[in-house]
Order: sequence, then structure tokens, then C-alpha cells
Amino acid sequence: MKKTTLTRREGLAGIGTVAASVAIGTHAASANTARGSFDQSNIKWNSLEGIDHVWYHVLKVDPEAKIVDLLLKFAANQRIVLHRHHADYSTFIIQGELRIYAESGVLKEIRPTASFVEKQAGGAPHTEGGGEEDCIAWFSNRGTDGVIYEILGPNHETLATLGLQEFKGLWEAQEAPVQPYIPG
Repeated sequence: MKKTTLTRREGLAGIGTVAASVAIGTHAASANTARGSFDQSNIKWNSLEGIDHVWYHVLKVDPEAKIVDLLLKFAANQRIVLHRHHADYSTFIIQGELRIYAESGVLKEIRPTASFVEKQAGGAPHTEGGGEEDCIAWFSNRGTDGVIYEILGPNHETLATLGLQEFKGLWEAQEAPVQPYIPG
């Protein structure tokens, strides 16, 4: 029996296709599958006052492991506020593409559907947003019980911070997510 080896990109693309098929359902039109639509009807999106063009849904906060997992939805053709990451993080793009811009406004990276990226804390302040359609991304923030995101003003002054404790509060305050059920 011959063993087939997939590249990391092929494997991630396959995971994205499977996840999209499950989310969309087997009865969805093939046009929706081709566009990569993600059925978000069971997700209750939340927003934070003063932070436009992005919505969140906290999936899990684990203070002991210092992990915050959340879904972020970035508006198409818009950019969120200038910010900096203070935790190591991973992203997986579920729908659309995530566009990352330097502080100057220059587009510096595009993360397409099914791309997986790991980054260390720090880095230059930047903005980000969706491409031609809303971008839905899974973010997993790890390794800090302090600040995760620092929201910056035009002179790099700190306007707000979001840390593990703030995300824990948001998680506890949001509507309970849809839970699996066992038929029968």
C-alpha cells in the first residue's frame, strides 16, 4: 500500500474544504462552496464600542494555560484600529482573506482562506481588515495572563488594552454558543 504525503499547504487547504463543507452543509449550492461561504448563522457576533469594522465571538478562555481562542470577523474593504499584539498567536482564515497593513497604510500581507500563521508577540503596530468579502478568522492567543492586544492612538499612545481577564469577562457575558447534541 502506497502512503500519500501531503504538503502542509495541501493539508491546510483540505482541512479548510472539509470545515467549510461541514459548516455549509451537504445541501448547499455548489456556487456557495466555490465562494467559500461559511455558515455563521449559529454564531452570535459581538462588538466593542469604539472599535469599528470587527466583531468577535470568544470560543474559550483558559487562565491556567494562558490561552484565549476567539473568532474575529473583519468587515470587507475596511480596516480596524491601529494595534499591537502582546501575546504569541496563531490564525486560521475560515472565510475571505485577512489583509494586514503597515502603520503607513501600505498593504504588507494577505492571508487567504485556509492559511495558517503563527507569530510571536510584539512586532510593529499595524491595522488589518477584510478583503473583498468579510474575513472570518480563528485567533488563538497564548502565553500571557496580561495584555493581549494594545489599541493605539495616532501618536502610539495606549487608548485601551484587552487582556486575558477582559476576554474572560467578555466570554462569560456573551450568549452561550451552540452546543452539539446526540441524536436519539
